[in-house]
Amino acid sequence: MNLALATTSLAELLGHSGWIAKGVLVILLFFSLISWSVIIDRILNYSRYMKRSKAFYEHLRNASKVTDILLVAKEAKDNPLKEMFLETYKELHDQVRDQQQVTPGATLISGTGEARPQVRHTENLERTLQRVMRDQTTRLESGLSFLATTASATPFIGLFGTVWGIMEAFRAIGLSGSATLASVAPGISEALITTAGGLFAAIPALVGYNLLGRKIKSFNAYMEQFALDLINFLTNRFA
Repeated sequence: MNLALATTSLAELLGHSGWIAKGVLVILLFFSLISWSVIIDRILNYSRYMKRSKAFYEHLRNASKVTDILLVAKEAKDNPLKEMFLETYKELHDQVRDQQQVTPGATLISGTGEARPQVRHTENLERTLQRVMRDQTTRLESGLSFLATTASATPFIGLFGTVWGIMEAFRAIGLSGSATLASVAPGISEALITTAGGLFAAIPALVGYNLLGRKIKSFNAYMEQFALDLINFLTNRFA
C-alpha cells in the first residue's frame, strides 16, 4: 500500500513538473539507460574474453611446437590473447622469411630444414605484443568514457533542473503573494526530483566505471604475463 502511494505521489509530481524539469528527466533517463547497457555489455564481454583467454593460455602452456598453438589459434573464438599470438606469429614469420632469402631451406617449423630459423629480433616481437595489447586495451575500455561522463555530468544536469524548478516556485510565490509552507512545499518537491534523477543516473555509472576499470587493469596484467610466456615459448624453440 505504501509503495502504491509512493508511486502515485511520484507520478503526480512528474505530472505537475514544468517542461524544463521534464526535459531534464528525459536527458537523465537517456544517460541512465545507455550507462546500464554499457555496464552490462562490458561485464559480459569481459567474462567471455577472460574465459576464452584462459583456455587459450592453457593451450600455450601445453604446446610443444609453434604449429600446435597456431592450429588452436585458427579455431579459437575471438579473444585478446589469440590476437596477440597471431600478430606475433606474423612478425616471426616475416623474420624467418628474411632468413630464407639469405639461407634457403630455413622454415618456420624447426627440424624440417638444414638451416634452423632463429628469432634474431626479439625486440620486434616485444613491440608487436605491446602494440596489440594497447589495441586490445582500447577495445576493452570502449564505453568507459561514457560512464565517466555520465558520473560527472548527470548530477549537474539534475542540479540545473532543481535550480530552475526552485526559481519557478519562488516566482509563483511572488505572483500569488503567499509564502506558506503549503504553497512552497509542492514546488520545491517537484524541483528536487531532477536532483534525485541525476544521482540515480550518476551512482551506477560511477560504480560501473570503477568496477570495469579494475577488471581491465587485472586483464592487462594477465596479457602482460601471457606476453612474457609467449616470448619465452618462441625464443626457446627458435634460439
